[in-house]
Amino acid sequence: MLILEEIGQFIGLCWSAFWYWWWLLTFLFFQGRFRFYWKWWRNELWFNTVWKPVLLEIKIPKELPKPIKAMEAVLVAIHGGLFNDPDWWELYVSGEPQTSVKFEMTSIDGRIHFYIRCHSDYRDIVEAAVYSQYPEAEIEAVPDYTKQVPMDLPNKEWDMFGWDYYMLQPPQFPIPTHTVYSEEGKVEEEEKIDPLTSLLEGMAKLKPGEQMWIQIHARPMYTSMPEGEAFVKKAEHLRDVLAKRIDVNSAASKPILHEVLDFALYGAKEEEEKPQELFPAEMRLTTGERERIDAVEQKAAKPLFTCWIRTIYLGKRDTWYLPNRRLIYNYFNNFVNPDINSLWIWLKTMTRVKLSPIPFINAVADRRAYVKKRHLLRVYRERLNYYSPWGPKEGDKGLQMVMNVEELATLFHFPSHIIAPTPGIQRTEAKETVAPHNLPT
Repeated sequence: MLILEEIGQFIGLCWSAFWYWWWLLTFLFFQGRFRFYWKWWRNELWFNTVWKPVLLEIKIPKELPKPIKAMEAVLVAIHGGLFNDPDWWELYVSGEPQTSVKFEMTSIDGRIHFYIRCHSDYRDIVEAAVYSQYPEAEIEAVPDYTKQVPMDLPNKEWDMFGWDYYMLQPPQFPIPTHTVYSEEGKVEEEEKIDPLTSLLEGMAKLKPGEQMWIQIHARPMYTSMPEGEAFVKKAEHLRDVLAKRIDVNSAASKPILHEVLDFALYGAKEEEEKPQELFPAEMRLTTGERERIDAVEQKAAKPLFTCWIRTIYLGKRDTWYLPNRRLIYNYFNNFVNPDINSLWIWLKTMTRVKLSPIPFINAVADRRAYVKKRHLLRVYRERLNYYSPWGPKEGDKGLQMVMNVEELATLFHFPSHIIAPTPGIQRTEAKETVAPHNLPT
């Protein structure tokens, strides 16, 4: 009887505790979501009060003997200059995130422009990085070109088409770079091949009223931060798997819980004697396997950026010619290699809506396409990820791209006049500078 009374008292005490502190359990259950909304609120507050973006246009000189390798040096300087490992105060109180930079190429009425968008506090760092390799270039702050078109696009006068890109393989594998097309330093300038040339030639032929935008968002990734450390560890694991140092099908690769269950259900298994190999696994690799291993090692050895790529083709309906979007298709087809990695169109972001055999769904297809266009234009203007403010969904690779400086320099660089004599590129005949202080007057 005494035991029953003690049990009843214990249950009553537990109920009283639950009655007064149930809200704390709710907080603990939703603490992950609460932390997300808190960081989102602090980040939005920082972007609305502290963040002052500046759009820098780079006008390159007519004579530009610098190879694409010079753009790698620019990106390395930007990568180091933007380093800002946020501590707990910056993450949860001030809301300052790791700063990113955007590299953009546009053709407006056939005139080609190169832009770099960054925080105004980092403007000197970006300009110094560009001038270090291109001293004859001109850099000036310009108004945002995305604000020069109607805000309610698409409308009766304007239309648009766009999409994002993603990597077909894990981001530890690199895409084809400029080293594939020419060995710089071993051939003359006239013999070099630049895949950017075909895109610029097509962009220069756009008519008045047509525009083409390409945006590459790049956020530095550092190995001292958890994200960069995890990437490098995964690259090392992938290298060992490719080199056949790790058997992914062996029992050693199974979780401990699986091994315990296998032992309880099937008992101990006799180990099979493996035949002795005359040569180690590394010596039995094919040429293609060695190339993949080298590619993984070389990518992780250079500074890394977390990236996403977005493209938009828009214009007035009387001059807008939809097949011109193939200019972007053809350019990014240069970065397709099934043996290593490829850039591919992220169909979920494409502003085209496929027709359905269901009449009701077909009836709202135009409206769905309109909503996707408005959304894509908004995230381009505000330089946001496609799911902003949320992160990538499970299985979506478009926001999980990682590129090193070699890959990024291949996609965005300043072509020389010899390789790309495109008339639409904004070039400077001579750089304007201040007069020397000792000039006699």
